[in-house]
Amino acid sequence: MADLFSVLALLVASAGCALSLAVALRVKRLLDPLTEEGGLGAGRRPSGIPLGTAVPQIGGMTDIRGEHVEFPAADGAQWILTFQAVGCSGCKQQLPEYKRFLESAGLGRDRVFSLVVGGEEGVAQYADELGDLSHVVQAGDSLRTVIEEMEVTTWPTYSVISGSGTVSYSAQSSARLGGSENPLSTVAVS
Repeated sequence: MADLFSVLALLVASAGCALSLAVALRVKRLLDPLTEEGGLGAGRRPSGIPLGTAVPQIGGMTDIRGEHVEFPAADGAQWILTFQAVGCSGCKQQLPEYKRFLESAGLGRDRVFSLVVGGEEGVAQYADELGDLSHVVQAGDSLRTVIEEMEVTTWPTYSVISGSGTVSYSAQSSARLGGSENPLSTVAVS
């Protein structure tokens, strides 16, 4: 009889472990943005901003330093536009690589814009890191329009904007900016 109770207890414990594992995997699927159930489809990595997407002209903005800035006009020269978020661990992890890229690209600060979603204190941390290389702008209502119209769904998103004001390259990894497929090899240095 004791053997029967031992086997029964082992079966109940096994069923409990299997149920716990099933629940954990289901929760992971719901929370993981790279799976179909997480909303981005087919278990593939999300793509960047669709190529050819026009950057909406929103007029003036104020960067974190209090400077009045505007996106560059369609002047024939490429520029950089990134989307980052205060609570995004991937954004913070990629900052050193992104800074190295900007330093090596030699772009003027007036051709690099980092739009950061989040509270002022968190945005200030981005300004500390990128302030000499990029205009860091806290995403307010007018910039949320840019985010929506450009279909930004993943942070970080790094994009190269053509001289005509449309997206010519977009990725979620700063490492891809300076890689072998370097999309910025033709960026006009100012």
